Amino acid sequence: MKVFVVLSIALVVASCAATDDSFSKKEKRGLWDLGFDHGSHGFDDYQQDDHQEVKHVTITKKVPVPYPVEVEKHVPVPVKVPYPVHVEKKVPVYVEKKVPVYVEKKVPVHIDRPVPYPVEVKVPVVTKEYVEVPKPYPVHVEKHVPVYVHKPVYVEKHVPVTVSVKKHTKKHW
Repeated sequence: MKVFVVLSIALVVASCAATDDSFSKKEKRGLWDLGFDHGSHGFDDYQQDDHQEVKHVTITKKVPVPYPVEVEKHVPVPVKVPYPVHVEKKVPVYVEKKVPVYVEKKVPVHIDRPVPYPVEVKVPVVTKEYVEVPKPYPVHVEKHVPVYVHKPVYVEKHVPVTVSVKKHTKKHW
């Protein structure tokens, strides 16, 4: 295991020493530097000699500085003011105050019945009730049975019928 660690460290050191710094140097190129000569395009021959004077005007104004202003607002507020009340008869009145008093002493109280006494409580119990049913007996039931007639029977019955007769008269034009 030690041999593996020593060999791996030696490999790392050797690989770092083998790298050349000349390949890793990177230069930043300008806007027109594309790797070929651009002077033949005539950009270098043009010179701008036309200088114009620009007129500058400075405007100064006073800006007001904010300052605190006190504003008085009158708001009506109800105030409870005690005032004297006239009493015709001045009589002293005693107000009774209820103060709880704790008594440490136990007082025996006589009870007219013994403390554990039996209590009778009626609880409904479900019991089976037997109902006597009479024995079955025969009952005669009349059944109407239709009788089918195979031949049709015609019955003659006289029914009065009124017939109205209309007179047709022929009109000649």
